[in-house]
This record gives sequence, structure tokens and C-alpha cells, in this order.
Amino acid sequence: MYSIYFNNRILRICNISETISCNPNATVLHHADTKTLEELPGLFEKAENLKMLYIPVPDSELQNTLNALCTNLTHINAGGGLVQNSAGEYLLIHRNGLWDLPKGKQEEGEDIALTALREVEEECGISNLEQGELLCITHHTYRMHGLHMLKHTYWYNMKYSGDCSVVVPQVEEGIQQCRWVPATELPELLKETYPSIRQVFEEAGLL
Repeated sequence: MYSIYFNNRILRICNISETISCNPNATVLHHADTKTLEELPGLFEKAENLKMLYIPVPDSELQNTLNALCTNLTHINAGGGLVQNSAGEYLLIHRNGLWDLPKGKQEEGEDIALTALREVEEECGISNLEQGELLCITHHTYRMHGLHMLKHTYWYNMKYSGDCSVVVPQVEEGIQQCRWVPATELPELLKETYPSIRQVFEEAGLL
């Protein structure tokens, strides 16, 4: 399954069987041809009353369908981290009035795993992170300089065993706070976050 986020709205490519248990408020689009798929992100963006759109396809067509949807979008890669400390707490940042995870754009020629480490270190003022496996990739869209962008964010599990009191928010990036949060408090705090960030925690089995 692939989810593309348009702010708080979702366009989801899924297995045919998943539509049986899908959100009852979702619209389901069957048998879309290639031209329709290529135009769909622009159409969905304008249809603000459409909150969730499912595109059911066979497993063998999931990637091809995603590729067709992304044909007319400008792609950007980013990396971020789900960081856990030795007390089992998770590192969140607060930016633009919402709880978020540290992340940022990939630099030219940079390995995406190194992007994730660098961005966490820069945005939270910590170092000596232990990087784990790739957790998931999220996809979300936005407009920039008249272009319809699609950001693919590669999320990695990370461990931190240093001094948790030394985290420093990167204020020039609009981060007001860095906070270590116990797993039990995540569901309440993450009521105020982006759907793509909730997906990261769901993939990690924390929501």
C-alpha cells in the first residue's frame, strides 16, 4: 500500500482486498487508465471536499500505479529519524504549532541514510546517534515556485544513549521545542500532528 498525503487528505493505492475494510467515508476509484492516473494528483488537489481516495489494484500493479501517479510531479528526497533514548522515550520536535519528527532534504550526492542522521543532529543539537534499519517511506505533496512537488521521506530507526538534557531546537528552521516523550504519551500528543507522521509511528507499532 502507498499513501500520498495532500496536507490532511490522503490518496491511497492499495490491494483490492483492502477496500473491503477501508474507511466508509473514502471514495474508491476503480479501473483508472494511465492518463487518468497521471492527471489525478492535480485533480485531487483541487477537490478539497474529497478527503480520502482509494485506488485498488492487484499487488503486481502497486508500483506501476504509483509511478503513473507521480509522472507529472517534481520529486524531492528527504531523510528523518524516529529516535529512542535509553529510557525508551522518543524524540519529537514542535514546529508550526504541531508535533513532528526531525527530517530534512537530501543534499546532492548524499546517501539518504546520511541525510537522515545529519538532519536529526542539526535539528535537535545531538550527535553520536546509532542508526538502525529503514522503517518506512512516506510521500506528501506541496506547491513550491509554481511546481507540484512530491517529497519522499525515508525514515530510519535511531538510538541515542547520550545526555538527553542537551537537545537544542534549531530555531532558524522554525523549531520551537525538542522533547523526549514516553511511549504512553504518544497517542495523546500525536493527535496534533500530520497524517504522514502518524504513519511513521504506526509502522513502528507505537500507535
